[in-house]
Amino acid sequence: MVTHLKRLLVLALLCMAPFAHADIQRLQQLHELRSQGFLAGTYLLIDNNLFERVREPGNREIYRGAMGQMDRLLKQLGSTGELRPLYNDFAALVTELEQLPEGEQAYYGLATVNRIMMAHGKFEKAAGELYAAETADAPTELVALHAQSIETSRILLLYENNMFSSVGVYFIQTQEGIFEDLDAQIAEGSAKLKSLLPDHQDTLRQLDQQYEFIRPRLINHHTDWVPTIAAFYLRKNIEILDNLSSEQALLGANTAS
Repeated sequence: MVTHLKRLLVLALLCMAPFAHADIQRLQQLHELRSQGFLAGTYLLIDNNLFERVREPGNREIYRGAMGQMDRLLKQLGSTGELRPLYNDFAALVTELEQLPEGEQAYYGLATVNRIMMAHGKFEKAAGELYAAETADAPTELVALHAQSIETSRILLLYENNMFSSVGVYFIQTQEGIFEDLDAQIAEGSAKLKSLLPDHQDTLRQLDQQYEFIRPRLINHHTDWVPTIAAFYLRKNIEILDNLSSEQALLGANTAS
């Protein structure tokens, strides 16, 4: 009887393993969806930023690529509640902006840019809630990497957003000292990752160095705007964090299976 019960328990655990695998992969996909959403919003703002003397075609390529990734991830995720219609609203507004005459997009399309960022804010809120609902029993290392990526994305998008007096901030609740708060969370996240991932110390130190280089511009965000430079350095950090989390998700999935 005892042997029979043990066999049943083993079978039950084996049956549960694929579900654990799927949950970790789904969590990673939800994170990547949010990360790509921030990337799209960031480079759309850069593309329509009047402080930039030359409109670089690469900016549009980046946000379009991020939106393509969002669409792909939504298809992979399957059931995501309201995320698909929210993404469709976001994408439709971007198309509306791009259909304005070339010379009018940055100058006369700011009302549409505001609506786009509002749509992104709604998408991020819904995606964040769905992500949070999936984090139960998720690996601590994976969740910490996701959190650091999102905080870095937030401070970058807030920096870009802050250059538009007529475009609201919809992806985060703002208050006095918000840049300092995000900066403190990034410092705390860095320390946490170093304790959780001792085998990645060199990479984490590299992230610190790149962040410290641009940090004074983020804290003193009202002077000497450097939207493209800020995005260049912080985007690199976000990509590294997302690559690390992808590795951790794969490791967790393999362990579960």
